[in-house]
Amino acid sequence: MKHFETKYGYFTENGDFVVTNVRTPAPWINVLTNGRYGAVYSQAGSGYSFYIDASQSMLTRWVQDLVHDNYGKYFYILGEETGEIFSSTFQPLKKNGDYSVVYSPGTVVFHTSFEKFSVKTTAVVSIDHDVEILKLELENKTNKPLNLSIFSYFELNMGTVSDVHREFHKLFFETQFSKNTLISKKYMWTAGPKSWNDSYPFILFHSTSRKVASYETDKEKFFGMYGDLKNPVAVQKGQCKNTAGRNIDGINAIQVRVSLAPLSKETVYFFLGATKDEKEALDLSAHFQDESFCESQIEKVQSYWQNLLKKFRVNIPDKDVEFLLNTWLPYQAIAGRLMARTAYYQIGGAFGYRDQLQDSLAGLWLDPSITQKQILLHAAHQRQDGTVQHWWLPFSNGSPSERWSDDLLWLVFVVCEYIEHTGDTQILYETVPFLEGEQATIKEHCFRSIRSVLENVSERGIPLIFGGDWNDGLNGLGQEGKGESFWLSEFLYFILKRVLTLFELDEDERKWLEESMEKIRESFNKHAWNGEWFNRATSDDGKIIGGKEDNRIFLNPQNWAVISKITDDEKIQKAMEKVKERLITDYGPLLLYPPFTEVDEKIGYITRYAPGTRENGGVYTHAATWTLWSAWLLRDCELAERVYQTLSPILRYYKDPVVYKAEPYVTPGNSDGPLSSKSGKAGWTWYTGSASWLYRLLIQCYLGIKPTKDGILFSPCTKKRWKEGTITFTIRRGQYTLEIINPESKELHEFKEILFNGKKLEGNLIPYCEGNNRVQIIY
Repeated sequence: MKHFETKYGYFTENGDFVVTNVRTPAPWINVLTNGRYGAVYSQAGSGYSFYIDASQSMLTRWVQDLVHDNYGKYFYILGEETGEIFSSTFQPLKKNGDYSVVYSPGTVVFHTSFEKFSVKTTAVVSIDHDVEILKLELENKTNKPLNLSIFSYFELNMGTVSDVHREFHKLFFETQFSKNTLISKKYMWTAGPKSWNDSYPFILFHSTSRKVASYETDKEKFFGMYGDLKNPVAVQKGQCKNTAGRNIDGINAIQVRVSLAPLSKETVYFFLGATKDEKEALDLSAHFQDESFCESQIEKVQSYWQNLLKKFRVNIPDKDVEFLLNTWLPYQAIAGRLMARTAYYQIGGAFGYRDQLQDSLAGLWLDPSITQKQILLHAAHQRQDGTVQHWWLPFSNGSPSERWSDDLLWLVFVVCEYIEHTGDTQILYETVPFLEGEQATIKEHCFRSIRSVLENVSERGIPLIFGGDWNDGLNGLGQEGKGESFWLSEFLYFILKRVLTLFELDEDERKWLEESMEKIRESFNKHAWNGEWFNRATSDDGKIIGGKEDNRIFLNPQNWAVISKITDDEKIQKAMEKVKERLITDYGPLLLYPPFTEVDEKIGYITRYAPGTRENGGVYTHAATWTLWSAWLLRDCELAERVYQTLSPILRYYKDPVVYKAEPYVTPGNSDGPLSSKSGKAGWTWYTGSASWLYRLLIQCYLGIKPTKDGILFSPCTKKRWKEGTITFTIRRGQYTLEIINPESKELHEFKEILFNGKKLEGNLIPYCEGNNRVQIIY
């Protein structure tokens, strides 16, 4: 069955997305990765491959061209009898034919059909090996024999994404052909520790399961001078020149000949990978030249993602929620943000301190060790004074020197979430070194974070903003160390309260935390409220940002007033009414309104964005999801429903894919706001922290399943009226099947009673219990 079908594609019953019109409004992509090696593919067949860090170690050359989308790894197919040239994907030839693409976790499948033959190309990245597999299945549609030549092609980069000076970088490649395999090296790595005196530390190898008929590693020899992507001279001639060595404009191209009997099929496997040395490359190539080994690796990739994602499953009438929760949100958060840390609309690779910590929370429902490992990793990137690296590069550990005021607190936040979900307080006593080498427990790491923020407050007791808080774009407010963040007061207050609830504390620690909470609460309530909403921040010179003075309201301090409970209900209700009045739109809650229309360096680069885009008056999806949390706490089901309907990428796309533009299966970083000339347009997909947050908050607030210290709270906040539904999950060694039994179609929050293993519960707290458990929600 097809779901949410438009002229560009549809979802299958199991949540895969099928692109039926490859001329999508913008490039729609999938990210494939094993956490080290990765590849990005667009629906046109373009994209790139990388190793460990896409920004410092991009294997194949790629240019982010949002219009042409014409850099990638391509396969040319030559009809040897006719001389006609085809490509296995829409790019680079864009030839008349039938094209479709299927995206699923860990896999991209391109279906291409021409008059005489069809080709199905399956792309995966091996889970066990740092190898990308491309399986081409060719079918002869005629009653005559068909002889084809397949030419792979991609440009070498083997360095940073900034290595665009080709006249320079081509001087450092060396290629050779050995044992049916192209081996590529590069004797320059501008990201190396020896400052432009390092070789790229990995070997790239490329081969096939068939005998290589010819090969080419020089771009000019492959295309011919002034040749273009559509008509390479080597393909025209049906033979490469077998060029290898030094002083080449590095590419990899290998030719394989395939003879197809009438109405028959043939399969060819191509692959490329990265290793530390040539011997390892040739040994691995020999394994992958075995077709059965390639096939087993493809099956293993698909099994890996199926087994991981099935650990939290919903079966409900609303397929949009089902597809997001069962497949795409956790895959985006884990594969896209944690493992690959890169995508199409942003080349990444670094670990963001606050970013990947939050992303890791998606793992709690699937494999809590994902979150645990991230906690331990990030703790090791903290200094003894509690400050942290805002981000760091995997190879060099390079990071910026500026201080962002909130980064260090996200460690505490995630530790609390992990403990609440798993009950594992032993993580507090794991020891991890600071950057200087001193060993300390996770508990001490968290306390150093808290102390550092508490020691850096203004004379009024409001935390200092420094180079920005959650919003990096407010980087002009605190350059002199005087600007304040009212949002950070809320966030700190929330964290202190959580630590008091979830950490194991002695009397002195508890007293310190309680006294600190009270001081933060008092200063916030004295200075943040302007009579109608909560101010956002102040600048070094005391100017209020996001208050009545500039008639500008920010979303975050209103939401976090609700979430933190730092203030009284009357103020909260007034503030949220202003949110509904000024920030809620048909494409999500705006981050602020009105946008800045003039550049102000004393506020920050947020003012440099075009009005109505990104943080400057657009919908910043990460922050917008927190409105679901606020609505849930306020029991405002209408607001929760409105927020979901306007943030769901599936529903936004289905309503108008031309306006929305972005992929329907993953969250965008942002959508343009009302002052943009492209209001409602989504962008910056995949590489956004919103995926993990929407995943968690849909489970917690929409479905109403919230792990607490003492049990699982069931408290949905939605206007949905599902007659039936099933949700299965595992938590604290218990396997739960939660059944919705709602014959009268009441709203989901209007349940009458809960049966736990056949016995009626008093209230809505489901106990933790090992083994299989049946939970029936009776309406």
